[in-house]
Amino acid sequence: MANTGMRRSEALALRWNDLNTKTGRISIRRAVNTEDWTTTKTTKTGNARVSDVDAATLKALTAYKVTRAELSFELARADAYIFGDDDGELRSPDAMTSRWDRRLKWAVKVKRFEHLPRVTLKGLRHTHATILMELGVPPKVVQERLGHSTITTTMNIYSHVTPTMQKNAVSQFAGRLAGT
Repeated sequence: MANTGMRRSEALALRWNDLNTKTGRISIRRAVNTEDWTTTKTTKTGNARVSDVDAATLKALTAYKVTRAELSFELARADAYIFGDDDGELRSPDAMTSRWDRRLKWAVKVKRFEHLPRVTLKGLRHTHATILMELGVPPKVVQERLGHSTITTTMNIYSHVTPTMQKNAVSQFAGRLAGT
């Protein structure tokens, strides 16, 4: 769920009824409790948020729901965890990180995937925010997608993007003055 800016514990706690395929939005209401990953808790900031999702991600999630239903209809119920295990239970965030790392290492060994950069799950979240900032998406929107409690948090973490944004701003300004 890198394109939503979700934390791994938030993604693992998603239920099918948190996904609205008609509006293309995900409601992020809870997170896996990292101290007792068999339970959920409120999000890191204690606030729920809604995040828009692109069409390709919606299509992938819809196909995944069909796959889950083929295993068991219980896994595709509205209150079932989207990324639950084969028994429908929560997954451990640390186990998912380990699985991600192992699969990425395997993928790089396969010749057609050797160009894949080594990126962590947290790195996907960071990349999402960095690209949004570089594209000129307003910081307030980035803050909301990431679920930061304040804009200051977002700007402190992603201040490294500012030089790139400054150069783009100068180029755009000069282009406008030149009439291009």
